[in-house]
Amino acid sequence: MLQLNSLVEGCDLNTHEGIDDACRKVTCREKEIDARLEGILSQQCQLEAKMRNIGLALGSLSLVADKSRNLSTMIEHTSQLAENVSAKVRRLDEARSRVSECQQRVHDLIDLQLCSEGVMTAIKEEDFEKGAIHVNRFLSMDKNLLQKTADDVSGSIISVRKAVFTLEQATTQIRQVVCQKFEDAVKKDDLASVERFFKIFPLLGMHDEGLEKFMTYICSMLQVKAQKELRSSMDIAKAEKRTTVAFSDTLTVLLENIARVVEVNQAIIENCYGAGRLIQVVSILQRECDDEVVQLVQEFNRNRQIGKRVTQINDYIKSSGNASTLGHFRNTSGGGSVDKLNAKDIDALIGEITIIHSRAELYVKFIKRRCASDLEKSSLEPDAKEEKLKNLNELIKKSRLSTQMQEVLGTYLLFERYFMEESVLKAIALDNIETGQQCSSMLDDVFFIIRKCIRRSNGTQSLDGVCAVINNAASCLEQDFMNALKSPIKAGYPTGYIDLAQSAFQSSIQQGRLQTSDVDQARTNFLTTLNNADMSTEFIETLWSMMTDEVKINFPSMTQREKEKLDSCLAGLKSVGDSLKALVDFGLQQLRTSAIKPRIHPWVDQFISHNHNLTEEELASYEAGETYIQYLIVHVDGLLTVFKSALTPRNYDALVSIVTTEITMRMERAIKKSTFNRLGGLVLDQEVRALTSFLTGATSWSVRDKLAKLQQMATILNLESVSELPEYWDSSSATWRLTPSEVRAILALRLDFKIDDIKKLKL
Repeated sequence: MLQLNSLVEGCDLNTHEGIDDACRKVTCREKEIDARLEGILSQQCQLEAKMRNIGLALGSLSLVADKSRNLSTMIEHTSQLAENVSAKVRRLDEARSRVSECQQRVHDLIDLQLCSEGVMTAIKEEDFEKGAIHVNRFLSMDKNLLQKTADDVSGSIISVRKAVFTLEQATTQIRQVVCQKFEDAVKKDDLASVERFFKIFPLLGMHDEGLEKFMTYICSMLQVKAQKELRSSMDIAKAEKRTTVAFSDTLTVLLENIARVVEVNQAIIENCYGAGRLIQVVSILQRECDDEVVQLVQEFNRNRQIGKRVTQINDYIKSSGNASTLGHFRNTSGGGSVDKLNAKDIDALIGEITIIHSRAELYVKFIKRRCASDLEKSSLEPDAKEEKLKNLNELIKKSRLSTQMQEVLGTYLLFERYFMEESVLKAIALDNIETGQQCSSMLDDVFFIIRKCIRRSNGTQSLDGVCAVINNAASCLEQDFMNALKSPIKAGYPTGYIDLAQSAFQSSIQQGRLQTSDVDQARTNFLTTLNNADMSTEFIETLWSMMTDEVKINFPSMTQREKEKLDSCLAGLKSVGDSLKALVDFGLQQLRTSAIKPRIHPWVDQFISHNHNLTEEELASYEAGETYIQYLIVHVDGLLTVFKSALTPRNYDALVSIVTTEITMRMERAIKKSTFNRLGGLVLDQEVRALTSFLTGATSWSVRDKLAKLQQMATILNLESVSELPEYWDSSSATWRLTPSEVRAILALRLDFKIDDIKKLKL
């Protein structure tokens, strides 16, 4: 009833129309309800089938419930049975453990009896290996268990207490005897006996003492051998003509001897003393290594006069008035009191220092690799292994070998920087230009020195040293080399191309202020310097690539921090290349101002003097003679030919690009100052095409982009009618360089085009 009321709500039942409207709504509602009822009744069969299936499933569910209860009962029973069995297994395991302990006690009693009888016999017969085996077995027994056993069998014929006491005495005795025998073997320098008793020490529980005694003996042998080699190193070097590397050879032999001790004895130590003991051996050997290295370095410093040479360099820095850098060494007439060191005299010495440092670095890497391999074989926990490696690194870092090599590296860096900068300055001072060469001798000499120093730094096996030398090289190039290049380029390219400049130039010659040969020399110097700067950028790229590859090979396991440090240093080298590129650009602009614009502008401006409103007869006469574009191309070609042989290919291509820019800019202005008819526009289009063909053929670079605007202007002026413009005009194209206002202005240059038609264009 409520639904009916809501259905007829809003209908006026007092009128026929309202009653009809309510009846229609009721009828529609009845139809909807009938349709829904029909839909529900149509599903009756499906619902009945599902109800039948549910009824059938109810019977199965009761069967499943019964089986589930049975399964639960079986699982509970099985669980109780398993618990009972496991309890019995635990009791059996406990019994087995007690039986095993009992068996161990029985074995210990038997072995104790045998050891007590056999150890004394072995000592009397000096069969120390056999006696040590008995003692080792005794030491592996549980003393508390033996004491308890002794209390339990105190009434036996052979007392356990007596056997223990006998073995303890035998242990002390055999330890003393073995130590004495080892010392006697050392005094007699009997290596076979030394190794024999060295293998006995771990059986007697004397691991640390055995390693200490054996390594002390080895160190004494190394000491004697090192002193003998140090005394004879110079004689051997003279005989083999290796005087310049005598000390590096001696250090190599010294470190190889120590490394050979580690390599040869590692297997014996692992077999007898167990893995993980090599670090202890290294710590003992390192003391001897430190002593020998210190002695060798002292002798090296004395023989090679390192202190004197360092003082010479430092005094020269102070006398130069710049104690913070070596970057401004100069040969001065004054300051004669300073004994300046010849860079050539320390070249071989730097090489020897490099070898010395590299040998030490290789030795340290070998020791670390061997110790890490030894620890991997041990049964220590990972944290313990890491701690031992950390201790090894600290040991090496604080060793005198490390401190001595740091001093050697500092000396190397001072010498290398002095050698580099003095040699570069000398190469600059001796610079000369050979006939037919585009670059001067300075370029090859400077980069040969820089490359030599940087590659030599790789030989130190020190990444810090490599980075320092790269920084020094970048500083040297940035200061001395760049200054040598800047002076001629900043002076500009001397020319006398324009009339006024030519007159002033000739006047200067007549007054004796400037010689023609001096001008030619200044031009040659400018172009050669520009070529030097251009080739330097290529050399730096090659040097950067070479160093990147070589450092990766020499230092394959760099940390992230080391990689960032190296990248920063190499970036400094690249920044020098960027500075050189900027210098080349500046030099080309100087060339543009002095040599290009004064010649190009008068040639291009000849365009204005020609008539571009041609008749058929005038066109034929114009084409029969020398056309304007032929005149321009001949002169431009002559200008480019002068520079083609004098400039490097890259500089020449850049010069052609500059010439193209100047021609197009000047030509565009000249066109805007002229007027054209149809034939004049046709001639202009032909001339622009010829100019484009000439300029694109003159260089390996693409210059069509610079000529695009000029070509479009010629195309517009060559139109037959204004209505043709939409066929060429495309304001959305990125290649179209003219704005709508420029297009209208260029169309207005055609005298035969009506202004009204131009204004009507929709651009």
